[in-house]
Formats: sequence, C-alpha cells, structure tokens
Amino acid sequence: MKDFQRMIIRHRSKLSNFNTSLSCTNGIAVRIKSRCLHASAICIVSIILCMFLTIPAWAIKICPDCMKNFDDGVKFCPFDGKQLKSQKEGRKGRVEIQVSPPDAALKIDGLPRGSGPTLSIDLPPGQHRLEAASTGFAPQKLSFSITEGQTQAFTLELPKISDDDNLNSIPSIENIPADSTPTKIDVPMIEIKTGTYLLGSERGNPDERPVRKIKTKGFHIDKYEVTCAQYQPFLDSVKSDGHKHCHPLEPPNKDHTPYHTYAWALRFSWLGGKPPSGMEEYPVVLVDWFDAYAYAAWAGKRLPTEDEWEIAAGAGDGRDYPWGNNFYVDRCNIGDYPIKVGSYHDGESPWGLQDMSGNVAEWTATVYETDPRDGKLFDGRFGQPIIRGGSWDDESKGCRVSARDVHRSPYYRSTTVGFRCVK
Repeated sequence: MKDFQRMIIRHRSKLSNFNTSLSCTNGIAVRIKSRCLHASAICIVSIILCMFLTIPAWAIKICPDCMKNFDDGVKFCPFDGKQLKSQKEGRKGRVEIQVSPPDAALKIDGLPRGSGPTLSIDLPPGQHRLEAASTGFAPQKLSFSITEGQTQAFTLELPKISDDDNLNSIPSIENIPADSTPTKIDVPMIEIKTGTYLLGSERGNPDERPVRKIKTKGFHIDKYEVTCAQYQPFLDSVKSDGHKHCHPLEPPNKDHTPYHTYAWALRFSWLGGKPPSGMEEYPVVLVDWFDAYAYAAWAGKRLPTEDEWEIAAGAGDGRDYPWGNNFYVDRCNIGDYPIKVGSYHDGESPWGLQDMSGNVAEWTATVYETDPRDGKLFDGRFGQPIIRGGSWDDESKGCRVSARDVHRSPYYRSTTVGFRCVK
C-alpha cells in the first residue's frame, strides 16, 4: 500500500511540470505550464469555443411539402399546415414594398407584416408570396423569388372597387356570346342564394387550403348533370347552324360528337350522331371542355366556376360530402360505370342537387392553380380546367365537396367526365 502511495506522489510531481500546447482551428497556439487539471479545463473550453464558431445558425425553416421558406418563429406552414423543418440560413435578400392606399394590410407568405405605405423586410432566399388588401379596394397578390443578397422593390396600387364588385367575380349570363339563345328543353335548375360561403378544407389535400370565405351574387345551376338526351339537339344544331356558339379558340370545324377510339370507351361512344341505346337519361360523357362550353352557350348558360360548383355541392358550410361529413356508399354512384342521373336521392346536396358526388365528374370554367385563391377563368389556351365531384371510378376521397386535384387538358375525353351548367 505504501509503495502505491509513493508511486502516486511521484506521478503528481511529474504532472506539475507538464508543458502542453493547444492548437485551435484559428491557428492560435496557447502554451500552458500548469497543473494537468488546469490544462484539461482550458482544452475543453477551447474545443467548445471552436465548435460554436463552426456551428451554423438555424434561423430559417422550410416546409417539406411546398418547399417554401419561413422565419424561425413560424412552426407550421400557413399554406398546407405541415410542420416546418430547420435548414441552414444563407445570406438573406431584401424586399422593399410601396403600396397604395397607404393603410393596405400586407402579408408575406401568409403572415401579417403590417401595413403600408412602405415596408422593408429581409427574407430568406427562395419563393415568396405577397398579398395586399384594403377595404374598398381589390386585393392584389404577387409571387416572387429572391436570391442571397438580392434587393427587390415592388410597387402595388390596389384598384378601387364599387360595392357590387366586393362580391366574387363570377361571370354572369351577360358574358355568354350575344348570338346565344336559350333552348326550349325543360331542364330543372336550382337557385343558389346570394351570400357568403366557406370553401376549402383543412382536412383535405394541400391545394384545398386555405379555407376561405367567398361572396356570390347568387346563380342558378342544373339540378342534374347534362344527359345524352339533352345533348342530342345541340349536336344537331351544330350540324345545321354551324359553330356560332363555340369557343373562339376551339379547333376549326371541331367535331362535338362524344366518342373515343379506345375499346373501353366504345360502349359510350355515339355512332351516327346518336347516343348509345338505353343511355338517353345517362350523363353525357366523352365530351371535352370545348364541347361542354359550346353546349352551355347554345343553351343560354355557361359552365360553373370552381367556387360556384363547390357552393352548390356543399352549401359552403364546411361539410365533406353533399349530405354531411361521413361517407356512405349508398348515397352516390361509385360503381362500375355511369348510370341514370338522379338515381341516389339520399345523396343530394343541401340545395337539392343530384349527383354532386360520384356518377361523373364535371368540367368547370376555372383553370387550376395550386392555391385556389389564384384561380382564373380558363381562356382556352393556358392551363388546365378543373374537374370537380368525383366519378363512378373514384373512391370516397375524390368525391369530397372540396376535392380539386383533378385537372386535365381541355381536349381530355373520358367516360368519367361530364358537366352541368349555370346561369
């Protein structure tokens, strides 16, 4: 035991004269002559300091879904609700905004940033969205991108609007070409009242967000999907009177006959200008967007906007399906093929419309945008019109009132797609 104690004493004596050099990453050498304990403490502190010098700042967050950047204080994406993840912060860019009127409220990436007349703010590199709104003025939206160290300047002037223009800009019957004349076909229509309606869903796909309030002046919409029997006189009219009701950008001398060359579609294709036998009361299918547009104009009507369609389907009260929030397979047609319109009375919408879920999906007049607030009327050239309502070939998710992820070329023809009209 004594020998062991003498060995420890000799070892401590050597350590007391220990010389060490500590090199840090900044190239500074520190020479220390001290006790071993002091040397170890200095070494640990130096290592920690070096680590802090090399750890990046985590002040930027990114949405893993839409890939938009946000400040560190934001926890969830305001566009799709996803939890944000931290990423390395690069050098920010700067945005300088001037807005008129001066009291306009400004938002960037869905977050309030105060009001005008000027705003200067540093933003992380990437895509951003600017919104400006003021009572009595039309709101403006602007998407922009910014790079590290870049400075961008924007000037927004909100146009003044009348009280009537505060309602959503739904095209009226006056927008139909002047040579359109209503037909004498007896088609029951349902009145949708003037009011403010809640559209979108926080439970659905990212492109159904945000939930938003939409005002409408009111309109009438077909109770049922357009049937083969109703489409027949229109087709005859095109043959006799020409294409005076057609969209100006549709292909010259377009054939509006519902057909498709694929074998699976032959059962629903029209031969000799006539619908398949026994399908007169079935919804007309194998019609593209230009066919639907032309029929609506010929009938003195038009295609519904996306917002109109959703208001008619769910009454704008946040429900998932026309009949409520729970899906029932016996309230809509999601079988093997389309069937006679109005066959599922228990699945009607609060307004009394039939087949707003299932049977056939329906063309709208709105071009698809990932953010529904950016939707515009399809002009016949750019973008893809939205198809709403789900079809016989869908499942419950696609038949929801707010589902809007189906959009196709205006030349798309399918046994799953038809339409109905409004005025």
